[in-house]
Amino acid sequence: MQQLSELYLKWCGSKPYDIQKMPGAGSNRQYYRLLDAQGNTVIGVVGTSFEENNAFVYLARHFRKHKLPVPEILAVSENGMRYLQQDLGDTALFDVLREGREAGGRYNLKEKQLLLETIRQLPNFQIRGAEELDWNYCYPQPEFDEETVLFDLNYFKYCFLKPTDLDFHEMKLEADFRLMAQDLVSEQTDSFMYRDFQARNVMLDSDGRPSFIDFQGGRKGPYYYDLASFLWQASARYSNKLRRELIYEYYNSLKNYTEVPSKRHFVERLSLFVLFRTLQVLGAYGFRGFYERKQHFIDSIPPAMENLRELLNNISFPYPYLVDVLQRLIGLPRFAANKQTVERADGFRTALSNIYDAHPADGPATFSKYDGKGPLVVRVYSFSYKKGIPEDESGNGGGYVFDCRSTHNPGRYEPYKKLTGLDEPVIRFLEDDGEILTFLESVYRLADAHVARYIQRGFTSLMFSFGCTGGQHRSVYSAQHLAMHIHKKFGIEVRIMHREQGISQILEAKRLTAPMQAMVFAAGLGTRLRPLTDTMPKALVKVGDKPLLDRTLATLQAAGTKRVVINVHHFASQIIQHLEQRNDKEMDIKVSDESEMLLDTGGGLRKAAPLFNPDANILIHNVDILSNVNLKTFYEAAQEDDATLLVSKRQTSRYLLFDDNMRLVGWQNIATGEVKTPHSDLDVSKCHRYAFAGIHVFSPRLFQRMEGWPEKFGIIDFYLRICDQCVIRGHYKPDLQLMDVGKADTLAQAETFLQALPQ
Repeated sequence: MQQLSELYLKWCGSKPYDIQKMPGAGSNRQYYRLLDAQGNTVIGVVGTSFEENNAFVYLARHFRKHKLPVPEILAVSENGMRYLQQDLGDTALFDVLREGREAGGRYNLKEKQLLLETIRQLPNFQIRGAEELDWNYCYPQPEFDEETVLFDLNYFKYCFLKPTDLDFHEMKLEADFRLMAQDLVSEQTDSFMYRDFQARNVMLDSDGRPSFIDFQGGRKGPYYYDLASFLWQASARYSNKLRRELIYEYYNSLKNYTEVPSKRHFVERLSLFVLFRTLQVLGAYGFRGFYERKQHFIDSIPPAMENLRELLNNISFPYPYLVDVLQRLIGLPRFAANKQTVERADGFRTALSNIYDAHPADGPATFSKYDGKGPLVVRVYSFSYKKGIPEDESGNGGGYVFDCRSTHNPGRYEPYKKLTGLDEPVIRFLEDDGEILTFLESVYRLADAHVARYIQRGFTSLMFSFGCTGGQHRSVYSAQHLAMHIHKKFGIEVRIMHREQGISQILEAKRLTAPMQAMVFAAGLGTRLRPLTDTMPKALVKVGDKPLLDRTLATLQAAGTKRVVINVHHFASQIIQHLEQRNDKEMDIKVSDESEMLLDTGGGLRKAAPLFNPDANILIHNVDILSNVNLKTFYEAAQEDDATLLVSKRQTSRYLLFDDNMRLVGWQNIATGEVKTPHSDLDVSKCHRYAFAGIHVFSPRLFQRMEGWPEKFGIIDFYLRICDQCVIRGHYKPDLQLMDVGKADTLAQAETFLQALPQ
């Protein structure tokens, strides 16, 4: 204290009027507020490490030089163990956000605005702060590297994972740790990594403008780390929506200071750092909680585990053993989440037992006795107000009633008096006038939201009624068109009753399917296309003016595919870069990375399983196949079976064998006589022989049958093993035109082949 007072005297020429010790922080440094007689204040810091103090003083002066919002260093003792800095006040962002944090992450608009302003400033600090910075001053090391990553991952292993008594193979886990460390440091960035960017280290002035403190542990490193550290702080409980908003603000702010990667690449890299930061935090919680028995850290474990659970459920990471260990970890009884889905015996899915996100401040919701009873039936009435509003047959009390009487009435004109809203002349009158179309636009928006929610909740009945003067023209037109709109959009059963006309109609429920999804096998080495594939992947070899991959994606998009997964291995980075440059908006394209090990077709498909919608079949297409197949028709025709293989009668030495019902029963190599089949009594001479065409449809329910298979295996071997238990069917297209672009000398032929296909 005395030495700090002397430093103050040396700085301003007089001793401090008062010295107040401030609450301790996370480090061993001690903080004091020094006041003069007029009440002006500065902060005095007493440190225990010269290197740490020196790092902070250097960085603060460097950042001030670049006009960044950090405290000014006013004086430093000769031995460097004490210094004075500008007093930024007592208002930390952490304190301002307390109410939102204690409400379980329910932040109000003012609190959200402070978060947005803070996150916008972070890129300024990271990028401009790195300019001309001498990294040698950073403490305890100048740069984020593999050794740092491995230290933190092993901290997680020893301080959190081991105390749970979860069984795991240390060498396998260590191998994935090393892969992860390599990935985390693979992207070179000349930015300042704050390392401890959190709400406690952000001070706010009276106008809510942020300033930054406690950056002495910073170093050269990737900017993703600080964003992950801030947004996935377990106790903050930021909602997914708020996180997305903050990431969007950060990404757009980053553009102002440096060249940014594509959004897809940015999000993928950020997800990796989120995983790393989550494991890092759990390691710290484990040490402080399990070993030091500090209750605060024990209490922080459940929200951190929920972050991990949510991350693993939504993102696929290329570390199979680590992911397996983490999945088992979050499944432990002490960390397991409650089951969220409800499956009825008839297969009707109600989505969630409670579709609304539960908020900690509200406590658990009770379960409505009406939930989960579906499917929904919508009743739409037209009526005359003179005869009263229709009664609700379901006993639920009725639904929406819309008054059509404000719109132009055809019934006032002689040509339409004996017609109804179902007749063409009346329809033309109303639509030419247009007023009722504007009226229905609002009705559609309201109805769409309501129907969607009723379907999610599993309600069984919803009623819409349209009234007009006579229940003949406007109400009939409106009821009929809303019913058709709902049926077309949602495919559910809609019952129409035009009460005053004595007309009723039932639009039956359609079988709804999830949007089409596909996988493109693009990981192969392409050895038959050498020397082209000595410098590029087969998928990027051009046929004409377009790479094979682009041709396949164009075909899939034309068929209505909404999600595509592409596996990569050979020159994987080239394919990933190519996809980023494409910037697809119509299709959600994901990459399944097999860079470490080529998994063959079966293993590759299984690895990609988490990237697919489990409710839709998967169209699988080899990247080097060109054909005249209508993929949409083929996909729709293959919905019932476990798998459907497109086959042809081309000449080959290896054939798939089918019975009279085109069910797969075996495989034969006619050159060697080898036969593969699960049927011990198969008569090969009675089988139909077809060649596989490299395109097939796979049901996700088969993934469970892949359990126990080796990491690497072929999909045809898998089909042959299970074809006696599952329905694997062949699809023969008599007019099939197909070409396998497998060799360099076939490229010219491929151009001719494409030109001959119908456009």
